[in-house]
Amino acid sequence: MAKTFIQSQQVMNLLINPPEMVYKYNHKGEAIEGFDSMNPARQDSALWETSRYIQFLSDSIILENYMNNFIDELRLLGFNVFLGSAADSFVSSKPQSYTLDIAQVQIDEYLYPQEDEIEFFDSVFYKRVNLNAVDFSCWFDLRKANVENPRTTVLYSTSTSYDSFDGRFFTDPFTGKIRYRYSIDSLALNDVYTMAAYLGKKHAGYLYDFFLNQYIAKNLPEGLEMTDYFHFNKKRETIVSAYDERFEILGTK
Repeated sequence: MAKTFIQSQQVMNLLINPPEMVYKYNHKGEAIEGFDSMNPARQDSALWETSRYIQFLSDSIILENYMNNFIDELRLLGFNVFLGSAADSFVSSKPQSYTLDIAQVQIDEYLYPQEDEIEFFDSVFYKRVNLNAVDFSCWFDLRKANVENPRTTVLYSTSTSYDSFDGRFFTDPFTGKIRYRYSIDSLALNDVYTMAAYLGKKHAGYLYDFFLNQYIAKNLPEGLEMTDYFHFNKKRETIVSAYDERFEILGTK
């Protein structure tokens, strides 16, 4: 069934309404002295002023990186893509036409605890290091065009990047004590922009896989049920299990 969908010549028209802004939040309150005693307005101000990323991130660069890669990859996958400003050109008379609203793009920064431990004889040694982490989350509203009262399917995806970390316990040769040595390659601002571009391509693949799996579920012979969720790797021309690399379907409305 997956091969039938991939090899079909049917073109899907997709009208995309991009987001106007990026929601950005800092959740590192635990790193701010006296944070719990502040009123909400002061907390918001302190979180913004002490943020490592969100106060410096440009919405326009994030959205440009994300949307350009999202659209380019969708076209490579065979979608006929239109933007909101080109609604008059949208081929609404064709049956396979959909509208996709990118309802929200959100970036959250927070501290990610990296924990390590080792058992040495009868003792357990423990080390915790806080890393900088950034979540990039997107919500999508997808609905069929040219139908009365269409149902909207809400799709969601979130991905995380954080500081690269390398650490290990070792025995100090001079004292015989167990010590810990580590190095951190900090997540940079440009890494967040690169993340946006990467996820644009990845989410385009997720959307293709959504239609692929919907097609399989709809056309399976009676009495059969899907036991897996599939991903089409266009570069290798293979169909594999998607595992967690997929959109989460939050429901319909």
